[in-house]
Amino acid sequence: QQQHQQQQQQQQRVKPEPTKLFPGPREASQFPKVPLLAVTGLELSKRQRRTLAELGMAVAPEWTPEITHLLADTFRRTTKMMCAICIGANIITIDYLKACKEAGRLIDADPYILKDDVCEAAFARKRGITGGYCLKDAIDRARRQGPLLRGVSVFCFPSVTETRELPLLVEAAGGQWLRTFPEKMPERPEELLLLGERTVNSEEEKQQRKLHRVFDVELLREAACTQILRKSSYRLR
Repeated sequence: QQQHQQQQQQQQRVKPEPTKLFPGPREASQFPKVPLLAVTGLELSKRQRRTLAELGMAVAPEWTPEITHLLADTFRRTTKMMCAICIGANIITIDYLKACKEAGRLIDADPYILKDDVCEAAFARKRGITGGYCLKDAIDRARRQGPLLRGVSVFCFPSVTETRELPLLVEAAGGQWLRTFPEKMPERPEELLLLGERTVNSEEEKQQRKLHRVFDVELLREAACTQILRKSSYRLR
C-alpha cells in the first residue's frame, strides 16, 4: 500500500499542467504528443536533465519541428533560435525549469519567455528596425499569423554559399525550399522568393536579376527573427 501511494504521488508530481503547451495556429495533427526541449548556447547539467526527465520532457539534440520549448540564456541568431521563433515555440530561460521543478509539473511558459534587452536592441540597431525588436513580440506574431512563408517557394542563387541552415528556416516558416531555379514563374510574384548575395558570381545570375526581383539572403534570416518580410529594405538592384 505504501508503494502504491508513492507511485500515485510521483504521477501527480510529474503530470503536466493542462495549459497551452504550444500556443499557436498549428493544425491539430501538427501538435506534438509530448513536450520536447532543445537547447541553444548552453549545456544542460546532469541535474537539469534529471529534472526534465521527472517532468516528462524529452530533449532533442538537433532541431526538429516537433520542438515545443527552446532553452536559451541570450538572444542570438542560431539555427534553433530562428526556427523556434518561426514555429512560435516557447523560448525560455533556465528559470522556467526551476519553476516547473518547484511546482512538480510543467507550467505555463509565457512568464519565462527569454527577454534580452541588450542583444535585442543591438539586433534592431544593426538591422535598422524602427521601433526596436522584441523576441516575445516575434513569437506572439508567429502564433497569431501562422507560418510566415505559407505558400511561398524559396530559391537561393549560387552566390549564396552559406546555405546550411536556410532549408530548415524555410521549412519552419512553412515555405518550400527549391534546389533548382523554377522552370515556370508563379502567377502571383509573392509566391516565389529569390535570394542572393550582394556580389554576383556568374553572368547567368546577373541576367536573372535583371528579369526578376531578387533579395539579399539576409532578408530570410531577419524575417525568421522578426516574422516580418521587409522586402523593400533588402531588394538587390
